[in-house]
Amino acid sequence: MLSFSKLLLLALVVGAVWFGWRWVARVNAIGRDRAAAKRRDSAAGPARRGSPPPPSPAGDAEDMEKCPECGAYVAPRSAVSCGRPACPYGR
Repeated sequence: MLSFSKLLLLALVVGAVWFGWRWVARVNAIGRDRAAAKRRDSAAGPARRGSPPPPSPAGDAEDMEKCPECGAYVAPRSAVSCGRPACPYGR
């Protein structure tokens, strides 16, 4: 016999499937929009879409150093202060 709890469970299952289906459709639509935008950008050419500059040569790489004050690893030439008074990179 159908009881109220069984009907409620059936309604919850149908609702979960319905909202799940809508969510999957929305995710797929967003993916299609992103793919279309990517195709438009690639068709526009690198000069028009503001492409990033070419990668820098390997000679520009820096070794990371451990900050003696906070212990974080930082690139010495581009490091900023960690906010502690004795930080050597806050100069």
